Amino acid sequence: MHAPEYDTLRAVEDRHWWYAVLRSLVLCALAGRLPPRGHLLDAGCGTGGMLDFLRGRIRHLDVEGIDVSAQAVGHCQRRGLSTIREGSVHELPFDDGDFDAVLSLDVLYHAEVDEERALAEMSRVLRPGGLLVLNLPAFECLRGSHDAAVCGVRRYMAYHVRSLLEHHSLRVEMIHYWNAWLFLPLLIWRRWSRLGLKPEMEPASDVKLPPAWLNRSLKTAGRLDACLCRVLRLPFGSSVFAVAKKLNPQPGGQDHGAGR
Repeated sequence: MHAPEYDTLRAVEDRHWWYAVLRSLVLCALAGRLPPRGHLLDAGCGTGGMLDFLRGRIRHLDVEGIDVSAQAVGHCQRRGLSTIREGSVHELPFDDGDFDAVLSLDVLYHAEVDEERALAEMSRVLRPGGLLVLNLPAFECLRGSHDAAVCGVRRYMAYHVRSLLEHHSLRVEMIHYWNAWLFLPLLIWRRWSRLGLKPEMEPASDVKLPPAWLNRSLKTAGRLDACLCRVLRLPFGSSVFAVAKKLNPQPGGQDHGAGR
């Protein structure tokens, strides 16, 4: 991301409705599924909002994070997250099978990330049976100035995410779009933002904190939307959310085939 976006993210992510909905999705995916002393990695942790949230909600959770940005790591450390280090998701500085869960939240779509290398590393550091929780921007038609501001170069369809995960010995347990209720307004806004973006202009992200009353309303509506999307499997939304489990290797080094 462009450097100013890390400061913007840190300023709003603890209160912004969209991040609150994502935190709810991640917490729901992990609840009751980690061992008593769970070990979790946020691969591309940004300014640490998700890790700060989870360590306050899941008892006895050991959290670690890694981010390529020294600026982001600095924000994490000022939160009191001491187990955060600077580094690349292409070369995670951890042993094989170190973690019970790995998060990858809106990371793979960045310009500097090779999605195959990153997923191979995340799978490597997961123990057999461990969980990968993944969130990614969806639908190329929603590309706009926001993507340019955060250096996002690809958006995803659910079938593409499933294929990527299965290729890395990760069996998809759940995958669905979310933020469907704002799909049409967002489509209009993003198309307008593309038309209005001139080469000499610095692109700006959509990460802005609404007025408190509106933020509360959007949070409530967003959580309801995420619940309905999970149950009804609506075929559209601005993001795609997936939970996958690392397969146990077969004797002889072969993995079980990934069923759908």
